[in-house]
Amino acid sequence: MSLPTPSPESLINFLWTIYHYLREFIRFILSSTVFKAAPEAAATYSDICTLLVALTALYLILEFVAAARKIVRVILIISWLLFIVSLLIGVMPRYMPLGG
Repeated sequence: MSLPTPSPESLINFLWTIYHYLREFIRFILSSTVFKAAPEAAATYSDICTLLVALTALYLILEFVAAARKIVRVILIISWLLFIVSLLIGVMPRYMPLGG
């Protein structure tokens, strides 16, 4: 039994829902702490803060992928070098006997 592939619309709706709940959570925190005297200002600042949080998360994901790419590149280079060296060591005795 395989899972159905989500449509692009459902994926966008899911991401928008997460964004909306995050924005409402930040609005609640700001209106109950920093903007207790003026809770209407919390709406403006929560929108800005939510956008910055989303962009920061995207940046961190891209940084993680870039770091992972570098690690995979090093592992691939070392793996190919070890493969070539082991191939040469395994083939050399057949074609170049040590005894005269």
